[in-house]
Amino acid sequence: MFALRNRPLPPRLTLLLVASLIVLEGCGFRLRGSTGGELALPPLYIQSSGSNLFASALRQALGNTKTRVVDLRSAAALIVAVGAERLERRVLTVDANGRVQEYELYYAVSLAVNDASARPVLGEQTISQRRSFEFTGADVLAKEAEEQLLYQELRRSAVQSAMRRLQALMESATQEGDVGSGVVEVAP
Repeated sequence: MFALRNRPLPPRLTLLLVASLIVLEGCGFRLRGSTGGELALPPLYIQSSGSNLFASALRQALGNTKTRVVDLRSAAALIVAVGAERLERRVLTVDANGRVQEYELYYAVSLAVNDASARPVLGEQTISQRRSFEFTGADVLAKEAEEQLLYQELRRSAVQSAMRRLQALMESATQEGDVGSGVVEVAP
């Protein structure tokens, strides 16, 4: 199309690119997984049992924001308690021969936020995600790999939901004037 070796873009193409960026920014478009770094909670500690992949993913997502995640509970103003992950698979449809054609994957994790003196700031909530996927008898190994990828996607989606809830918690706390002023219920 255009040979861009050491030459500026044609003015029309430049104008089109700038206009596209303005429209995307104006409608609130964001890349999946990006929080923009605007979440700025007080230092927090993530409490989880064992090797919880959700807790690790949440820690990583919070690391991309202005929130400082601390390793010591005593250094935290907020404690995010993460429950065990629940993964389930159930049959959605079967064919005339009784073979499974479609599964539903279910992912759930509980989350609660307390202040440093163990008073609830965000009551315990369950974040759940569902996804269906087609299953054929052929390529069983590929379908198992697809299932694992879908569980990872469900986990990422649950982390983003948790981030939105923490953002809502912060917004309500700034309106009330104190993060530790009591239980805040955030709609799922």
